[in-house]
Amino acid sequence: MDYGKSITFMFQDPNWIGSVLIGGGLILFAGLFFWTIIIPILIAALIAGYMMALIRAVRLDPNAPLPEWSQWGDLLSDGIKLLVVQLIWGLPIFIFILGSIFFAIPFFLKPESDFFAALFGFSIIVTIGFSFLYGLFYLFAQPAFTIQLAVRGAFSAGLDVRAVWHTIRKHGVDILIILVLVFGLGYVAQSVGMLLFLIGTAFTSFWMVLVKGHLYGQLARQALPPTSAITPVQDQPGPPEA
Repeated sequence: MDYGKSITFMFQDPNWIGSVLIGGGLILFAGLFFWTIIIPILIAALIAGYMMALIRAVRLDPNAPLPEWSQWGDLLSDGIKLLVVQLIWGLPIFIFILGSIFFAIPFFLKPESDFFAALFGFSIIVTIGFSFLYGLFYLFAQPAFTIQLAVRGAFSAGLDVRAVWHTIRKHGVDILIILVLVFGLGYVAQSVGMLLFLIGTAFTSFWMVLVKGHLYGQLARQALPPTSAITPVQDQPGPPEA
């Protein structure tokens, strides 16, 4: 994998300024209207869909230009799929947190009870431990389920546990390097954006989306080579209407 290329590839596209202005402008717009809730969610879906388009392009050609900002409906649809898949993969942590809250109820009703205090304390320890371990797994799973969804297309592909685990097991070192790069460059991007009077964070954030998309695309090129036969997953249609 060419990790360095992911940092600068976008500047080789003759239309990169326009693409970055649109992407950064969307993120800035979402920040200005964060209170509406729906606008940030829709824009997050558009940005996620654009990243998935970039993943598919890089998988086929590492020197591919940036995707066009066109077919916004497809970008939105792809992005919503990715956001929902991310939510589903994150559900176990949410369930454990709810369980911890459940055990907190009897403790707050009878705080003098040593049994309820011990039970609540145990639930906190288990929740923290599980959240930490599953959080590490989620970090490695995210690139894997993202490329599965981007390449294979159907919603169910992003939830293919067997395929995701196979990708992690076979390409774990590449994923680890990607994670380190994304976190490190993300910190630098946010710092630079802050120096540009906050507005710059929208555009440095979109630059990070492009970096991440190119890295994921390279991962997809290795894990799901374009020369191999990959049967797209087809979500099952609903029952016919009467």
